[in-house]
Amino acid sequence: MIGGGLSSGLAPDAGLSFHGIWSGDIVLVATGLLFLGLGFLLPLHAGLLNLAIHGEFLAGFVVGSLLSRSTSLVPSAQAGLGLLAGALAGGLAGLVIAWLKRKFAIHEILSGLLLGAAMIPVAHAFGATPTAAPSLTIPLGSLADRIPWAPSLHLHPNFVLTWGILLLVLGIVFAFLTSHVLRASVRGFELRQVGANPLAAVASGVDVDGMQTSVMAIGGACAGLVGALQLWTNPAVALARWPFPIGFAGLTVALVGGGYLGGAVLTAALLAVWLGLPGIRAALENPGWAAMTALLLILPIFWILPRQEPDQGAPRAIWRTRHREPL
Repeated sequence: MIGGGLSSGLAPDAGLSFHGIWSGDIVLVATGLLFLGLGFLLPLHAGLLNLAIHGEFLAGFVVGSLLSRSTSLVPSAQAGLGLLAGALAGGLAGLVIAWLKRKFAIHEILSGLLLGAAMIPVAHAFGATPTAAPSLTIPLGSLADRIPWAPSLHLHPNFVLTWGILLLVLGIVFAFLTSHVLRASVRGFELRQVGANPLAAVASGVDVDGMQTSVMAIGGACAGLVGALQLWTNPAVALARWPFPIGFAGLTVALVGGGYLGGAVLTAALLAVWLGLPGIRAALENPGWAAMTALLLILPIFWILPRQEPDQGAPRAIWRTRHREPL
């Protein structure tokens, strides 16, 4: 594990040997990025911009932290229960966002960003102590400082590697099964219809509210699971080098992957390898390189996102909060 290299008194990147890179660290990084990408991409297919993904991520982190501090179970049991609890917390946050949109016509962009902002002090107050959750804020004033991380559950490296691989395989299987369902099933066609034109979907008898609520809950569960996953190791070190709040990495993974579930799998793997390479930490601790890297990760989104948005006959359709014709 990379943490072993750091604890032995070596320089930060000295522990990044071939074995260090291909360990539980890079597996958990790839797993986290993949599930974050799924957490954004699945609601996008239903015409929703899940910008609550950072809040859902923090909700999973907080619940996982509280579980690890309030139970006397063995660490491996805490790890498994933490993942389940984190996924439930993230899914509940997604349900809240969908309910606000359905009940009060509050757009998911606004409610999602507000949820993320509200969860930051909660994570500071109830997350694992004495350090804060990863990338809780954008360190604009101190880009060169190391991002604080939460203490781990001190799991055995073999446990982290084995179960990390199983989680990664589960994420890949889930992504490709979902892709198949979207392409080859009636339910998938209805979901794509909701994303393309919710008014037409309503007219054809599709339960748009129920479908959007379902995908927001699934997307939130994916993000919450990643939040709880941060407690597995101390930490999945490469994620601490992500140059902006890690919850929003899902946007990069989903959209740089072209809006395809298979593309998200490939993008998550490539970014995980990149973040694990020697020298990346030193580069991203430099304010200039960190800012440039953040821009390179964000800029493709502005080219890809307009092509992924549902075509409802007007550019302003993205801001439409209801899928019913006005009275």
